[in-house]
Amino acid sequence: MSSFDDLLQDWRDREEHESAMLLLADTELLVFCALWRAAMLQRVDSYPLGTSWSDLWDCVTVNYQLLADMADSTPERTRFQVRRLRELRLVYPDGTRTAMATKAVMKFMFDRLS
Repeated sequence: MSSFDDLLQDWRDREEHESAMLLLADTELLVFCALWRAAMLQRVDSYPLGTSWSDLWDCVTVNYQLLADMADSTPERTRFQVRRLRELRLVYPDGTRTAMATKAVMKFMFDRLS
């Protein structure tokens, strides 16, 4: 049985980059991605029941209210955006983002601050 950290690393090793393009076109999704951090999550299990992406996410709970407050959004809208981030595999259940998602966030910030 794989541990959460081992399975997470397996998924990191298979990181896809194409989904990050959507962040450049969807500012609301980008905001949620930018706010994604470990403080939004609580690990409830260290050993996933399987090896799927969903199995990995079953090991954590998301504090949707905290994220909604940070994004100045509703909990319902926050759940929707987090579901999109998860399904696009732009964020990980340890509070980190994919490398390309981080680059998209940084590009957005650079463009806005320049």
